[in-house]
Amino acid sequence: MKAATFAVVALAALTAAHAQTPADIDGLAPVTVSSANYRTTPPRALAKAVNGKPDLSPAPRPLVPLAAPQHFVFVRGETFPADLTFESLCALLTPALAQKNYLNAADDRGRIYSPEKVSLVLRLNYGVTLWRNPVVRAAHLSWDEGLIGKVHDARSLTHFGGDALWDNRAGGNDEAFNALAQNDANPNSVWGSGGGAGTGDAPLAAGDFDRTREFNLIVVDAFDYTELKTKGKAAPTLWTTFIAAPVQRGEKFSQAVAAMLRKAAPYWGETTTGLQVFNDARAEVRIGEAVEVKK
Repeated sequence: MKAATFAVVALAALTAAHAQTPADIDGLAPVTVSSANYRTTPPRALAKAVNGKPDLSPAPRPLVPLAAPQHFVFVRGETFPADLTFESLCALLTPALAQKNYLNAADDRGRIYSPEKVSLVLRLNYGVTLWRNPVVRAAHLSWDEGLIGKVHDARSLTHFGGDALWDNRAGGNDEAFNALAQNDANPNSVWGSGGGAGTGDAPLAAGDFDRTREFNLIVVDAFDYTELKTKGKAAPTLWTTFIAAPVQRGEKFSQAVAAMLRKAAPYWGETTTGLQVFNDARAEVRIGEAVEVKK
């Protein structure tokens, strides 16, 4: 086969394979992972790690299992629209977590045969929702904070003291926040003098995550089972792993889950330095057998 003919065939195969992959509205659809172990990471190191610069296409991190297994049970957290049930996602997460030696104490019917082994409660938040900056928090870490967290700073807009219109991580009404930022930069503004509010988070890359958009989210919050029983809503969060992928046009939540869990595998219960940003692992190109095109 002539080289030129082979090039045409290969290009056609690549084009066909790419056409079968849903296209993101910006042409970018990375999988991101942000994780923090609040119990083992000192506060200063934690803040530096969470707010560090995004790590674009990082080198693979070795998957190091726990020295001793930790048994857990899943509980439902905040859920958003998705084509997977809570039970189905738990079934997918169980082997993913087992790679790090986090073991599900319940069987596929939810039965727990050795409750005395349970040391962790994993709260699972998931689904498709509007979000802005898919990173974990570095403060206000307890059961009652939830996924978004309560309003603790001036960068979160509130509507007459009620629901937040814009949050630094979750985003929301971007136009309202931009208007406030511009107003705040006006020295004659009643909102403040100079300095500008700013977004508080550097954009990921070329404006990828400097606005609110639809994300596939899987967020696992870990709690100590004994602390949860004794302290209730005030129980501190042990660790959180936040996995996200911008929704691609025509894509279902279930189609993104495999790539999301694959990228998260080394990070369960760990602390990442900056947001880990991986090239879209959902797009796979398979070139079939070359066939000569006769003129």
